[in-house]
Amino acid sequence: QDVSEEELSRARNMLKCNVLTCLESHHMVFEDIGQQLLCDSTYISPAEVCERIDRVTAADIRRVATLALSNGPSIACIGEDISRVPDHRMIKSWFRI
Repeated sequence: QDVSEEELSRARNMLKCNVLTCLESHHMVFEDIGQQLLCDSTYISPAEVCERIDRVTAADIRRVATLALSNGPSIACIGEDISRVPDHRMIKSWFRI
């Protein structure tokens, strides 16, 4: 089922709020610039990030979700008794894939 425009708008606003909140201090701004330059050799301003977030469509969400779920879920567990961990087929059925 597609994401409604209301859900998409709410998600966009929450993500933009998170992005901007993380950049409230000079220290965090400099860290963000440094990370971007080290990883991508480019810098995208917070305004541009927000513009890109606003351009995300419901079709984009569906395309990425379909791609992410196309190979089935990844499963990891740790501990001595993993007998109660659902098997791969059961987890896959939860996603209807």
